[in-house]
Amino acid sequence: MSVLWVGLIQGLSGVWTIARVVIPLIIVLEILQANGILQRLNKVLSRLFHWIGLSEEGAFPVVVAIFFGLTFGSSVIISYLEEGKVTEKETRIIGVFIALCHALVEDTAIFMAVGVPIIFLLIPRLFAAYVWCWGINRVTQWRTQNSLAVRQNT
Repeated sequence: MSVLWVGLIQGLSGVWTIARVVIPLIIVLEILQANGILQRLNKVLSRLFHWIGLSEEGAFPVVVAIFFGLTFGSSVIISYLEEGKVTEKETRIIGVFIALCHALVEDTAIFMAVGVPIIFLLIPRLFAAYVWCWGINRVTQWRTQNSLAVRQNT
């Protein structure tokens, strides 16, 4: 019985540690969203996403997913795709980037609370996401150019 009690206490302690970080973070992010600050942040950050093939509209779902997580980010992607704000190529790039870097702010805050250095949290995920998305963008451009060349030759 004491093992179950210790496990319960440790589990609740872990949940409390996560809740102390996540709940205030979500409140702040909701305030940023409601006041349009997230959209202004997107204008600045969209320049960083241009070289991996994303327009300003394509960068917004990535920014949302970085701050709010996968669920909300994916709902923004779906609505942007249905509304025609992003292309299929951009959707593919967004999906890869989000798969590697979703909830970047939230995860970093949680792991920093338990003592993991920030450099080990941010740099590998961002580097992998940018490299993969840059590669996908280049391959997509190459395929498009080759298919146009084939069509012109026939």
